[in-house]
Amino acid sequence: MAVYGRIEEVSETIQSNDIENRLDRNLESHVEKEEQVAFPFFRLIIGSTIATFFSVVIPLLLDMVSPSQAQDLYIGWAWHQGGQLYSSYYASHGLIYYLLLYITQGGILFALVEWLALLGGGYFLFSSTDYLTGQREQAKQLLTIFYILVSGLGFGGGYATILALPFLFAGFSFIAAYLSNPNHDKGFLRLGIFLALSFFIEPLTSLFFIAVVTIGLFVFNVGHGRLAHGVYQFFAAALGFSLIFYPVGYYVLASGGFGEALGSLLYPIDSLQVLNPQLMDNVVFYGLLTFGLGALFLVFLGLFQSKASRLYVISVPASFTFLFVLALLLFSQEPLHGSRLILILPFLLLLLMTSIRGEHSGRIARRRRREEVPTLWKKFMRGNLYLPILVVVYLIAVPFVARFVLHPVSYSEQHQVVDRIKQETSEGDQIYIWDSHVQIYKESQRLAGSMFSSPLLYTNTEENKTSLINDLKENQPKMILVNDKVPVWSEVETLLKENYQQVQTDYSEFKVYKIK
Repeated sequence: MAVYGRIEEVSETIQSNDIENRLDRNLESHVEKEEQVAFPFFRLIIGSTIATFFSVVIPLLLDMVSPSQAQDLYIGWAWHQGGQLYSSYYASHGLIYYLLLYITQGGILFALVEWLALLGGGYFLFSSTDYLTGQREQAKQLLTIFYILVSGLGFGGGYATILALPFLFAGFSFIAAYLSNPNHDKGFLRLGIFLALSFFIEPLTSLFFIAVVTIGLFVFNVGHGRLAHGVYQFFAAALGFSLIFYPVGYYVLASGGFGEALGSLLYPIDSLQVLNPQLMDNVVFYGLLTFGLGALFLVFLGLFQSKASRLYVISVPASFTFLFVLALLLFSQEPLHGSRLILILPFLLLLLMTSIRGEHSGRIARRRRREEVPTLWKKFMRGNLYLPILVVVYLIAVPFVARFVLHPVSYSEQHQVVDRIKQETSEGDQIYIWDSHVQIYKESQRLAGSMFSSPLLYTNTEENKTSLINDLKENQPKMILVNDKVPVWSEVETLLKENYQQVQTDYSEFKVYKIK
């Protein structure tokens, strides 16, 4: 009898478990449908619109774009006048990015392209976070943080990185799906295609991102005994990458700009100088902004916070890559501008994503214990005393202060200079602006007398500096405008004395030289 009683007890337990499993499956199915309906499209649209307004529309309308971004916009217009990308214009980003600038001619229509990129970037960022952590509410909070950061870090510059985000995170969504359920090898061909598209928009950031996900996948597959799957995934992704890389790369090679394109890709590393006069300014400016964003705390969490292996394999390489990119900024000799910090954004987002505490026992259990998990907003914003908000406000406010309070005369003189250029030169003439105000070319509808539109941009290697000097000697621009605050190289001083004569003006900052 005891045996029969035991059998009946086991039978009842099995039946009870079956009923509970069916109820859980039904509840999970209901939750999945509810979550599909609850996808935050409204948040995506509003966030993309606000971020586009601050990062693109206001800077373009009020002439507040960074010097490097102004050069990109100039190339988008100048390409219509002839010449080849990379060989005629110094292009520091990818071909697809400049094609989009060419289509929009570097005008306000480019804001629509940026809006679509932010919409797609937010969509795939949310999907990746949901796959990787299972915390849908915190994924929504990450979306809000993302659009706030873009509004500040992307104010007036960094548009190439923003355009690359939807492709970077579209590819990462496949990786996140695999890490959360490593029983398939789906999507790796498309992963390679997306990464190739991002490479031809923003090459350097994409290479760093590729390094992060490659290291993460390798460590994950080795740790889970799936090395053979990792080899297959690598070749599938490489095939997808080559489907885009070879046709586009062949076009660049055929146009004669391959060497220049490779040089511009390596320039941030080739131009590094550990002991340069700008080092302390960089450390104070970029260092304080990075600290205010709470990024160093996120790096600490990425390296030392206890988390699931699928999160850890991403957070560790993302932390080291973040520090490397920050070092590139600190040792750079390019002009200071807050939008240059946009380079750290993809890795900052990965660190934010992996700092979310996902659970191990299934979606339903995670939802039941959600109140025990500290929210991302509380950890990132309140944990950093809302300094990230202060940093964003600072990055938006400083250009307004510079434009309307500190340097109003400089901006008014720019418009006077543009009028003078139009009056004293014809449409086919070339000019040169010895200043960082590259937008003068586009406003005056005149081409630059060199592939380097400003002596302050990308000229910190001897090769590029010599190229600029040779361009000025060979092309002999009809007019050269020199800002008194920008040091003139000795070779250029000699050129001005021999071939140009100074024109008397009432400008307080600019000197005008016309060819003899």
